[in-house]
Amino acid sequence: MLDYQTEGNYIVAESEEGELYIYISAKAGKAVHPRVVYDGRDHAVLERNLEQRIVLDYINPDVRDKLRKASVVIVVETLLDNIKDAYIADMNIVNQMPDDMKKLGLKTWEELSLKK
Repeated sequence: MLDYQTEGNYIVAESEEGELYIYISAKAGKAVHPRVVYDGRDHAVLERNLEQRIVLDYINPDVRDKLRKASVVIVVETLLDNIKDAYIADMNIVNQMPDDMKKLGLKTWEELSLKK
């Protein structure tokens, strides 16, 4: 099974021009051929490079449709209030997330909301 890191504190934002940005905390190493794998549901995976897969946990229902329709997103890595790196990641829309994702025990947005 591949190792995944969960990014629970991220932001998806849209520019006035309609570009989508995903803000995450800065990571070690360099992004190489990054892509976001997404099935249009609760979770997405940023494949930052061959060794790093970052789960974007609990995608807000208000942005799911925009992510499904995007061909690319701009990933911005921040360190405190500073931008460490920014790069374009291709969107890879799939019918179902990889089987090894199911073993992570992630809950849905609705399940998370019920706990509050």
